[in-house]
Amino acid sequence: MTKRTRLPAKDRKALILANARAIFAQNGYEAARTQEIAKRSGVSEALMYRHFPSKEALYRAVLREVIREQDASYEILGLQELNGRALVRNLHAYFSLVIGPSQVRFKEGFRLLLASLIGDARFATLVYRRAHRLMNHRLTAALRQARDAGEVVGREISVANTSLFTEHVGTVLNVLASNVERSPYHGNTEDLIRDAVWFCCRGVGFTDEAIERHLRD
Repeated sequence: MTKRTRLPAKDRKALILANARAIFAQNGYEAARTQEIAKRSGVSEALMYRHFPSKEALYRAVLREVIREQDASYEILGLQELNGRALVRNLHAYFSLVIGPSQVRFKEGFRLLLASLIGDARFATLVYRRAHRLMNHRLTAALRQARDAGEVVGREISVANTSLFTEHVGTVLNVLASNVERSPYHGNTEDLIRDAVWFCCRGVGFTDEAIERHLRD
């Protein structure tokens, strides 16, 4: 019989956390079972609880990890310039990130968000509040500049709602578009990225000419 290799405590904790993240994302907090997390990690529940004293503590550790990734994404996607061009190209970068080749690493985070919305919404509320604090003041300035330049026209939409609507589109695209065979969308990945950008830009009020120009630049 092959003897199982004993992992160092740090690696074992990371393995438990990774499996917990996958199971919480798949089942949500309430339906997730610690027995399944322990079994998938190759440890007993008693040993798992030495690393994480409760299911709640394990869930919080998963959420902290996802939030750190969210912060890293904001560093990548943060508006470096506060104008219409930066906003349009930022949307293209966002949708490329969530449904492009690297979308798999974001899937569990998006599924955790959806599971939270279906459940008690604690995690989702935290994510949206952080997004508002980190991004919305810059989004406000970029939209103001674009409107002053005549690139955004029509009725103004709440910046908070604009940010949330865009995030909702990205979340659903990430969950549904990743399975090509079962995806309800038409077109390939590039088509979806383009259509998502146009959909959101038009919703904000960007003119077609401005969208085309900024995507071409």
